[in-house]
Amino acid sequence: MNTGASDGLAGWHDPGPELVQKALARIGDAQHRRVFFERLENPRWVAALNSRNVFDSPPEATTDGAGRETWRPWPEGEYLVRMAALVPPTVVEILVRVSDTVNPYVQDLVVQAALELPPEEARRLVPAIERYLGQGRVRDGEEVVALVERLARAGLRKPAVRIAHAAFRPRPTGEAGKTRWRRRSVAAGLDGYWYSELLPRVVSALDVVLGSRVLGTLCAWLVVFQEASGDFDAASGTDVSYIWRPAVANHEQNNRYHELGDSLVEATRDRALEDIGHGRSAAEVLGTLERSGQPLLTRIGLHVLAATAADHEDAREEGFRRLMDPRLLEIAYRHEYSELGRSVLPLLNRERSEQWEAQILNGPPLAPEELARRAARRQASDEDLDAAVARYKEIWQLNILSAIGGNSLPALAASRLSELVGKYGEVSHAEFPSYSSSSWTGPESPIAEEELVLKSVDEIKDALASWTPDGSEPWGVTKEGLARTFQAVVRRRAWEFSTAAPELVDLDPTYVRALFSGLADGLSEGSELNWQPLLTCARLIALKRDDGAEVEGGGLDEDVVWRFAQRAVASLLEHGATPKQQNPIPVDLLRPAVEALAPLIDHPDPTPEHEERYGGSNMDPLTLSLNTTRPAAIRAIVQIAIRGNSFAEDGEARDRGVGAISLALDLLDRRLGPPRDNSLATAAAFGEALGRLIFIDQDWTVSRAGNLLTDDQFGEVVLSTALATYRPFLRLMDVVAPAAHGLLARAAAGGDPMSGWRTDRNPVELIGDHLAMLYIQGVIGLDYPLLVHFFETAPVKERSRVLGRLGWILMQSTDVPVEALERAKSFWDSRAEAVTDGDASADELLEFYWWVIAEKFDSAWWLPRLEQASRSEAFDPKGTLGEVLEATAVHAPGPVALIFERLLLRRAEPFGRFDLVEQAPAVIAAALESGDPSTVATGERMMDALGRSGHLRIEELVQQHRPRRIQKTDG
Repeated sequence: MNTGASDGLAGWHDPGPELVQKALARIGDAQHRRVFFERLENPRWVAALNSRNVFDSPPEATTDGAGRETWRPWPEGEYLVRMAALVPPTVVEILVRVSDTVNPYVQDLVVQAALELPPEEARRLVPAIERYLGQGRVRDGEEVVALVERLARAGLRKPAVRIAHAAFRPRPTGEAGKTRWRRRSVAAGLDGYWYSELLPRVVSALDVVLGSRVLGTLCAWLVVFQEASGDFDAASGTDVSYIWRPAVANHEQNNRYHELGDSLVEATRDRALEDIGHGRSAAEVLGTLERSGQPLLTRIGLHVLAATAADHEDAREEGFRRLMDPRLLEIAYRHEYSELGRSVLPLLNRERSEQWEAQILNGPPLAPEELARRAARRQASDEDLDAAVARYKEIWQLNILSAIGGNSLPALAASRLSELVGKYGEVSHAEFPSYSSSSWTGPESPIAEEELVLKSVDEIKDALASWTPDGSEPWGVTKEGLARTFQAVVRRRAWEFSTAAPELVDLDPTYVRALFSGLADGLSEGSELNWQPLLTCARLIALKRDDGAEVEGGGLDEDVVWRFAQRAVASLLEHGATPKQQNPIPVDLLRPAVEALAPLIDHPDPTPEHEERYGGSNMDPLTLSLNTTRPAAIRAIVQIAIRGNSFAEDGEARDRGVGAISLALDLLDRRLGPPRDNSLATAAAFGEALGRLIFIDQDWTVSRAGNLLTDDQFGEVVLSTALATYRPFLRLMDVVAPAAHGLLARAAAGGDPMSGWRTDRNPVELIGDHLAMLYIQGVIGLDYPLLVHFFETAPVKERSRVLGRLGWILMQSTDVPVEALERAKSFWDSRAEAVTDGDASADELLEFYWWVIAEKFDSAWWLPRLEQASRSEAFDPKGTLGEVLEATAVHAPGPVALIFERLLLRRAEPFGRFDLVEQAPAVIAAALESGDPSTVATGERMMDALGRSGHLRIEELVQQHRPRRIQKTDG
């Protein structure tokens, strides 16, 4: 491969102006352009074409009539990739200039060119590739990792690490997981498949430039994954990773539902084992793993000690220390604790074996009050508390000893296990806090799909009406199994079954639900429906009687009530009115569609008893609304009204759209009273619809605000659901502003406002988030009354989180307009000034680190503001500032040293300052080289403090950085 322009141009002739002009005149269409650039091999054409701006306009998206975007290839860019090694500077100049493109073909070419360029030139494309990874647009993960490997081999540490971070460091997406009440969604620069395939390779590449620090990087990524997904809650210390990752080792219980998390566990585990195998001390490896204090990382450490104890004396020593740590007897550590016990206990001398036995046989290690509290929760009706406590202790010991197993236990413990097994029986899978085992694959049908699909509608109707399960086998053929087969057939023959729908109205509710679900499936796949008879059937199903009472027992293999079929009706009609639907409900049938749903607006489901049983801590109101009938009807009716409103400018269709809207609003009024439907699931449905209702009829919505946005839980659910559902827009904020004022006042008085949709933002923060974005967008000013009220009354924690989230959003955004950035700066400065003037708490500024790492602002602006924010003892940058402060220390050593010392010396726990310790040598070196006596003294204090705290090589590491600051640095 050529490494320079002079070598690459040898033997080639410059194209004359006339030749270039003639060529460009002949390649006006895409086909000729493709052929020309595919065959062009002369590198001297790069400069000639560049001088004529040929490369300045990569293709953008084209949109067809259905609204689908199409991206075109860029033959010019493919030529640049081939020329990258021959004329590197010119190719880089061009690609940097066009790198803001969002065309995935062009982005791929930028990555490919980086692989062909000399590494020193390729590093100039790193910011663009970081940006593509942040957008999740890079399609070939192997090319990304190959680039990391190439940069690392060239000794370019920082560019290699930056690309690795962008590709593999997890990040929250701001979205919920697959269901709204479960874990939050987490992403990385590469998708799950590439992530798991390529993580081992990137670890090897980073080893070249980071060495022993690779393990710390993997730990940091895993910590971020845990926090971003919600699996670890820093406030409570709760860690549920033992549910999705029951064993650190490879095990059949690991279901690999979370590709990123599982891959990081395995990479961290394997790297730690490799480090010990290569001579790194077990204490040092465990120190790195345990810095975060997260149980998952501690579990990895226990596994590593178990795997290495036989061959490494220091691992046995560390293993014994952890066997004696009472905290590790908690259930979250059970699998790896028992694994460590099986490995280390047989290797202990008698004295240490007895120490461990005493801990277990006198356990559990709980205060008497806590032991009594736990035992009382399991107290039988016929025993007193003392007996319950004794039984609790015995079962605890049985579980611990069973998890380790009698063959590995010391004699006294083994004898105790035999005694307890004789009394209580053996414990299955005691080493797993959560164990799953099932061989059932789902309900079975008596008729195969390929057999049923050949029958006529009447034959299918007769088959469904006449077949009865014999009930001889609990997991045999069932109505539910037959219903699923019927649903699949309906999907394939949607027009036919929508036409015949009225003839099927008296089938079992299980099959009617399958009918409407199958029609919805067909509609999603582009099938046409015969809406007129379908709406007739929908109306008849909606009129079926269902009192909303709970269904106790049964219900697994058939529907014994109509509400499930009625929800399927509502879902289909909602789907039929969505934008961009290929075969939507015709405009002249919109009012009949609303009429069909009218009976469901008064459906008893959900009853107060149902909400009490399934709401509260089980489901948030919005999730409950997705699984109940009345809210489903509200959601569908509003969607049909939205479709009706889309004909407002169509003279012929307008009246029919207005008719549907008028009826829809009348039906919604029935839920708003008097008397009002006080179901919180209903409130969530109205909150989810609020923005749409404003667009449909703002006057109607404002006039009902007194019933919707009330100063109770119902109003709080409407308000918080609306803010969690919609992006900020002024009309929404103006409608909810009075209710938001009241909610803020209640929160300031110590109230806990109700969330309609549980996300990582509470109602107060949602109000602040919307206000902040409206200000940044230039829609409101700092004097907007609700914005003023927010900062006057909202608790300081919520004010801080709103400012932090704004910085996080800026960090995630690309191409932020200059005007928006200027308004963001003025927004922050208004709060910083309030702190300076004593009108606000300094803790309001605690999340400024997001603004720093957003890389949207010059250090001349953020350095003094970071200095102000860091004065608070509570300021914790969570491991984010080390690298950016190191980079900034080169040109601002004094301010950086002041901030760095403050942060470094404030945090005593290792993980809290891990990134600072890593970057400290370079920052200290910059301070010592500054020539300013005060800054030099700060550098010396930091070096002394680190040396005293055990970083014995700090002076050597600082000296390594000092010459490199005189010469050219590698990264």
